Amino acid sequence: MLDLCLGYLKERMNQSIKNVFDLSNDLVIVSPPVDLDGSKSHEIQNKVLIFISNIEKDTFSKSYRPDNNSNRTTLSSKPLFITLTVTIAANFSSAHYSDGLKVLSHLLAFFNRNSNFTHQNAPDLPESIEQINMELESIPGEQLNHMWGVFGSHYLPSCVYRVRALVPDSEAILSQVGNIHISNADITKRNN
Repeated sequence: MLDLCLGYLKERMNQSIKNVFDLSNDLVIVSPPVDLDGSKSHEIQNKVLIFISNIEKDTFSKSYRPDNNSNRTTLSSKPLFITLTVTIAANFSSAHYSDGLKVLSHLLAFFNRNSNFTHQNAPDLPESIEQINMELESIPGEQLNHMWGVFGSHYLPSCVYRVRALVPDSEAILSQVGNIHISNADITKRNN
């Protein structure tokens, strides 16, 4: 579910960037600023990075009401409300620094206009996610410095969003099927 949420946001950002800047290649990728060993991958250079910097249980979103239009009673688990802290960072070389700032400015405006994604206004939203709400966060300088130190990276021009996501039935997370590619091993979900 986390991968679907970030993947969806990445696709929306790439669509918008391509439309405005007349590009054919994707600029936004889901990636942390450094690898586990502290090195920077060449593939993230001159890209906009989107990555999760924290995951929390969302205790404020209790206004969800299931559809009770049916006379049937169904048993399902409670909806899962989560809040992700998502960082969007312009990782551009000094020769392209101003281009990175232009793209980051565009994305700030994009999410200011499009801060709420539901199946009504975003039919391509994955079925297992009912809604995504984006809220720009202000992080004081000291905390921002600490955050980038935790990532093992120097500061990159960035914006941080609190992303509230709603999974209508947390069983939907368990039903996702897919492969995980680690080294040369494929791990697939076991059917029990």
